[in-house]
Amino acid sequence: MSITTNQRADLFMLFITFIWSGTFVIIKNALDDVPPFLYTGLRFALASLIGYALWFRSMHGITKKEVMQGSVLGLFFGLGFLSQTWGLQHTSVANSSFITGSMAIFTPIAAFLIDGRTVTKYQAIGIFTVLIGLAFFSQHGLDDWQFNVGDVATLFCAVMWGMYITYTDKFMRDAEDIAASSARLTLIQFIISCIFAFAGSLLLEGPVSKMPSLIQHAFASTDFWIAFLYTAILASIVATYIQTRYQHETSPVKAALMFSIEPVTATLLAVIVGVETLSIEKLLIGTIVIFGVLIAQSEDLIPSLKSNIQDS
Repeated sequence: MSITTNQRADLFMLFITFIWSGTFVIIKNALDDVPPFLYTGLRFALASLIGYALWFRSMHGITKKEVMQGSVLGLFFGLGFLSQTWGLQHTSVANSSFITGSMAIFTPIAAFLIDGRTVTKYQAIGIFTVLIGLAFFSQHGLDDWQFNVGDVATLFCAVMWGMYITYTDKFMRDAEDIAASSARLTLIQFIISCIFAFAGSLLLEGPVSKMPSLIQHAFASTDFWIAFLYTAILASIVATYIQTRYQHETSPVKAALMFSIEPVTATLLAVIVGVETLSIEKLLIGTIVIFGVLIAQSEDLIPSLKSNIQDS
């Protein structure tokens, strides 16, 4: 049985979620050797160079509308990555991955305010189930939660990415040439993010004269190289292009729910490579998170469940 366009998009969103799941720990390690804004600037500088080498033919014929759209996406994209990377320096990997997953709340709000999209009852149940599961999965109860400045920055990231997911859907639904527009908008996002990151580094991490020594120290670190190449190539070039090209084939709410299972998939990847063991408790709680995503998908998997409330 062939899969539908919507189901194909959901599978792509799940694929890039697995890619992103590997970034939390390696970026956390790299930040021991390089400041967060400088790291982000270097990451997107490399992504911009590779992106241009891959897509330079698609840049011919770029329109003012696409430049504007790419800049809007770059604003939310860049601010999201900067706040998450900076926040990760001041909070734990568990906090960062859990709070980033709260984009499942902010995306439907953004989708309603920006595009008039409503949330179906199954999606609402799925959002609630996922967030409850993530809270337990990250072992955060109301009694032991201690919110810090890193958590606040990561919460801002979740808001930015809720806006980013919504605008990606809105812009790509109107694109005439999906492949070309995907390449153009993706590259513009990288350039805008790179500019923001280097500007933030110069303002907050030291004068221009200090940059060469910081960069030299970073490139002498194995942890930096692992994070630099992984995030620039896989988490930026591959994942962002796929998201830009295919996310519009599903709904913003379902895309955000797929992305919100990062803590679960990150743990599974850690188990696969042998750096973490999986307890029965986390297995059961992770199953709850996955179940929440499946609830939100149920209207596509079982057409008879379609309600009168549509999400388009």
